[in-house]
Amino acid sequence: MSQTKAQLVDAVDGSIVDADIVGLSSSKLSGALPAISGANLTNIDGGKVLKVHSVSSTTGQDITSSSFVDLTNMSITLTPAATSKCYVIAVINGYTEFPSTFHGTNTLQLLRDSTEIATAIRGIRLDNSMSINFLQNQSSLSIAILDTHGADGSTAITYKLRGKTSSGKMHINSNFGTQSNFSVYEVAPN
Repeated sequence: MSQTKAQLVDAVDGSIVDADIVGLSSSKLSGALPAISGANLTNIDGGKVLKVHSVSSTTGQDITSSSFVDLTNMSITLTPAATSKCYVIAVINGYTEFPSTFHGTNTLQLLRDSTEIATAIRGIRLDNSMSINFLQNQSSLSIAILDTHGADGSTAITYKLRGKTSSGKMHINSNFGTQSNFSVYEVAPN
């Protein structure tokens, strides 16, 4: 039996019983709406950020080595939970300079303890035969990676950044008032 609008409204207080509502368009909602608690939300999967570890540096550093060198103030040690993962983000500002050459690269390396887990490369190439004094490339080197660290919840791990150049110089925060940032977000799984 179909019900009329009058039959759906409670005669005592003018309310509509939840069981009688089949659907409600959001366009029908207006006025002051009640706040809902996150506790009332169901079937929503997702992790959460457990801890944030971050360092920033404006310290200038010039790297001329073709072997990896630790970047000044760019190291983070933490003891992550056994089931967590770490989202690692590094943005290193500076520039590349290569004297008397037409090609060169700077490499940024991310280590977890002694294991390389990511690299980023900034290069420059000039394809002509004119005589030059030097080439410069001003751009950030960045890495973003979700790392499954494998720690057991009681063991500390260290993330650190290192750099090298194929020739010339890798300038970090040099002469431009720049800042480099390195962050590790420990996240719980879904």
